[in-house]
Amino acid sequence: MFEPLDKLLLAGLGALSMTRERAEKIFDEYARRGQAEKDSRSGFVKELLQTAEKTRKDLEEMISERVREAVDKLNLASREDIERVENKLDELLSRKQ
Repeated sequence: MFEPLDKLLLAGLGALSMTRERAEKIFDEYARRGQAEKDSRSGFVKELLQTAEKTRKDLEEMISERVREAVDKLNLASREDIERVENKLDELLSRKQ
């Protein structure tokens, strides 16, 4: 049940720690193993950084959504609810005076 969430979280953590220097090191390792050609380094690095940024944004959106769902389940008073009660209290107190 949580496997996709775990994978997304791990991918997001990797994305958060992705830097240009780290992406270049990854490419250099691929090139050393013969899995990539040296002249495609800048494209590889750019693509890797873009993918990392998208993964980071996706992770942030997913976490925000899960937090919203958890807060909704708690059935807490909203800011508007509190303001409405404060206004009503102010109204009642002003009538008394």
